[in-house]
Amino acid sequence: MSEKDLLYIKDIDTTFRSGDGKVTKVLDGVSINLHRGEIIGLVGESGSGKSMTMLSALQLLPANGSTPMGSVVLDDDGKNLLDYPPDSNAMRKVRGGRIGMVFQEPMTSLNPVMTVGDQIAETVIEHFGASKAEAKAKAIEMMKKVNIPDAEARYSEYPMQFSGGMRQRIMIAMVLAAEPDILIADEATTALDVTTQALLLEMIRDLSVNNGISVIIVTHNLGIVARYAQRIFVMYAGNVVEVGSGMDIFHDPMHPYTLSLLRAIPRLDDPKDRILVPIEGLPPIPSARPNYCPFYDRCNYAEEMCKHRSKPGITQVGPGHFSCCHLSVDQIRAKTEALGKQELHKRAEKKILDEVCLDVEGVSKRFEIRKGIMKKKVAEFNAIEDITFKLRRGETIGIVGESGCGKTTLARTLMRMYTPNTGTIKMFGTDISHMSEKELKPFHKRMAMVFQDPSSSMNPRMSAGDAVAEPIVVHNIYGSAKEVSDRVNELFRLVGLDPNLKERYPHEFSGGQRQRIGVARALASDPDILILDEPISALDVSIQAQVINLLEDLQSKLGLAYLFIAHDLAVVKHISDRIIVMYLGRIMEISDSDDLYDNPIHPYTRALLSAVPIADPAVEATRKFENIIGEVPSVLNRPKGCPFSNRCSEADERCREECPSLKDVAGHMVACFKR
Repeated sequence: MSEKDLLYIKDIDTTFRSGDGKVTKVLDGVSINLHRGEIIGLVGESGSGKSMTMLSALQLLPANGSTPMGSVVLDDDGKNLLDYPPDSNAMRKVRGGRIGMVFQEPMTSLNPVMTVGDQIAETVIEHFGASKAEAKAKAIEMMKKVNIPDAEARYSEYPMQFSGGMRQRIMIAMVLAAEPDILIADEATTALDVTTQALLLEMIRDLSVNNGISVIIVTHNLGIVARYAQRIFVMYAGNVVEVGSGMDIFHDPMHPYTLSLLRAIPRLDDPKDRILVPIEGLPPIPSARPNYCPFYDRCNYAEEMCKHRSKPGITQVGPGHFSCCHLSVDQIRAKTEALGKQELHKRAEKKILDEVCLDVEGVSKRFEIRKGIMKKKVAEFNAIEDITFKLRRGETIGIVGESGCGKTTLARTLMRMYTPNTGTIKMFGTDISHMSEKELKPFHKRMAMVFQDPSSSMNPRMSAGDAVAEPIVVHNIYGSAKEVSDRVNELFRLVGLDPNLKERYPHEFSGGQRQRIGVARALASDPDILILDEPISALDVSIQAQVINLLEDLQSKLGLAYLFIAHDLAVVKHISDRIIVMYLGRIMEISDSDDLYDNPIHPYTRALLSAVPIADPAVEATRKFENIIGEVPSVLNRPKGCPFSNRCSEADERCREECPSLKDVAGHMVACFKR
């Protein structure tokens, strides 16, 4: 442990004991050090051991878990925190006192029947023995520090009265109330909108700079660590495989896994024709990890000797730069250059035709609010308002915007799960907006939907083959059972799955395989249009690349038109030809994909794009984050004029009173009086 180190986690092993007494090692000799006042990032796929490392260090493991090996030293006093019993006073003073942890979902950490102020005050009383009055004053001070407006008034409110971003701020206030030396943010912003995420991370960085707090950011988002972390630890299969500065990891990576991750993710500044190279296969499960390098079976760099030698130890490959690989620096660089020259995956050529598949004109959808025993109507609101666009055959239109902007409501309205209150939806020239269910039946099979979570959209008691066959049977596309079976086999092959797997059930597939089954099921009725509602947000970055490449290949082969809804703007840019930016139920801007990112015109679009981190610290150093005032209001409390007027730094009285219509500005359709 060096003089600069505040925390030193050394060679920890964590094991879990199953009911039959079998012991499985989930962490295998993990070592991490954190300097005073430093921000570090832990990155890697799901199951790599990022969160488990933090939970092990704080002794927050379940009853069947233990960390029998290694040490966790705080400061330079040499005391091993793992020597303290997990429920001891000494450990409690560290946990929540000197080290605070903020988890992904604040509602599982906050008590729903206690006011947020009392929960923060409780931390102050527990760690400092303060009086109730002192604790309340401290709690209000902390709420102000994390930018909770009207802190005195909101002290007495409950978690359910706060937005997701505000609840996460309350969690950070609770951690800060104990005046910790270290803040661990474990996927703390993953579930938040991109602008809210950026605001919280900027606040955490300010706390580190101004208060000297050291920060550990645990995330799967490489852009976040590129923007905020000084050093990065890359984890795979329960161990650290590479350590280095941001520039080391993003500009001179030395482990094949790090290199593979970077090739698999789209970036906001990518050229349109950049090819995503997925990492084939899946990480080994802890109980079946090999004795040789655990990345060997997925590695493009692997040599035969890698399989016949024990797991590589971590070695220095540059100043402050370490890697776990049997290959030398020169071998890694030579292979990287060779792989770069290979055509690993040819991006599918696509052809956009003039034929309009979907013509949406002035579509709005209202919902009623009913209260009381008699469910009396007390109000109504427009979830989407005056939506107008055209989708052509072979084209992909991306739809982006923060939560509550109406993306999913629009998708369901286009699918006619909802009937629009105003406007028309024309499919190949025929208005389907007010058709009866019987009239809609021939149109249903021409437009299909792929959902965000394939697990919840599939019947767990139905085999994968039966799930894919269901639309074929419902629409009477084939007469005989053999024809249906042959079509299911064809669809499995089309999405890159072995037809022999069709008798398996959803739980027997990986997340990426389940999403492929979801795509196959959507294609079963031979549709012309696919609506993809957050189809990759639940997947690891390596599997995301596989699904994106699959969708591009299918579009090229079948001439499909896509509406691609997502919150990841880098992914949307990569796959889309045009992009619609929505906010509080209205369209703010429509533009060609590249032009939108190169020249955003609407103030909301500019702010949205500035909030998205790019996985390159050199690029991030040149970018400016445009702070947005406040948070997204409820659609029930939409501003009178322009929906963005109460958060826009350019808004004037006209913006607050009138709602602008879309107009052509330099080839973009923009709803703004200032442009």
